[in-house]
Amino acid sequence: MGKKVMSGITKSLHLVILLMVAVFAISACGTTEQEAIELPTLAVLPSVTPSYTPTATFTPTPTFTSTNTFTPTATNTPLPTATATSSLTPTPSLTPTSTSTSTLTLTPTNTVTPTPSAPQIITFGASATTVAGNSSIMLSWNTVSDVARIDQLNQQGAVVQTFSVIPTGQLNVVVPAGSHLVIYKLTAQRGGQEVTQSIPITVQCPISWFFGDQFAPANAGCPTAVGAIGPGAFQSFERGFMIYVNANNMNRIYGMQTQDSRYIEYTNGWDGATLTASTPPSGLFEPQQMFNWAYFNTNAPVGSWSSSVGWATGNLDGGNRTIQFEEATGVFYVDSPVGVFRFSGGGTPTWSRIK
Repeated sequence: MGKKVMSGITKSLHLVILLMVAVFAISACGTTEQEAIELPTLAVLPSVTPSYTPTATFTPTPTFTSTNTFTPTATNTPLPTATATSSLTPTPSLTPTSTSTSTLTLTPTNTVTPTPSAPQIITFGASATTVAGNSSIMLSWNTVSDVARIDQLNQQGAVVQTFSVIPTGQLNVVVPAGSHLVIYKLTAQRGGQEVTQSIPITVQCPISWFFGDQFAPANAGCPTAVGAIGPGAFQSFERGFMIYVNANNMNRIYGMQTQDSRYIEYTNGWDGATLTASTPPSGLFEPQQMFNWAYFNTNAPVGSWSSSVGWATGNLDGGNRTIQFEEATGVFYVDSPVGVFRFSGGGTPTWSRIK
């Protein structure tokens, strides 16, 4: 570049010299005044500089500057980008953390739960649940336990017999007669804990209840005999009832009060003629026949009959009555125009209507 500039300057100097020679030649042919005027023209030699200045302006040094600018940009830019990319690489290092968390989640709940000491009864069943008395049935069970047993219960829930059994197995049992319901209860034990499950077996009694077996209480036994039918009577009161039964020459009066469902029984002492006169309020009735005798000559379960049951609400019904007893319990059943009553017997006698 320096050589080119110098050759341009040399050429310009040559031109200047040629011009000066020409000027001097012209001035030699003219007046002195003209020479004085031409000298300034030569002094305008600086105007030659413009032809030099463009050459100097030729400094497309900017081309070089752009080369300079490009070099730093290209070199610096990749370095931060590469560094940033590699700094993100640690993200995978988070993956192990999440992997270890999922390992904890995989801890099986079921693996821990089965092993505790709590016993379980998986299944417990019987080959039949309604049988005749003295019939044989098969009990089957499957437990998770260390020790198991089966208890035979009567209809009152009392244990009659106990069988020690293995945790999983079968047992052949004979269902006893004389009871309407027999219960077999399986007990499984482990680690000081126990679970139970029961199967009720309905016993078909050889004798049916006169009011229908389907109405017999769940804990009822079997009848001792068919229902006895005989002359009887029934009368309703404001707060209770009176029933007379003479089946099989029983000759019994049962006085029932609503309060506490209590009842009391008496052997009928009426002579068939004597009656105590009374005046009940309007719309009510006096006790009649054997109930008149009981009303004025005996006591109610609590206090007098007048305070306990009040006055009769209707006339005496003299139709036949049926009575039937339950085997080995003392319980008995009597029908009436308003339903069938169950009498519990025992030291604290109570009654209930079952139908």
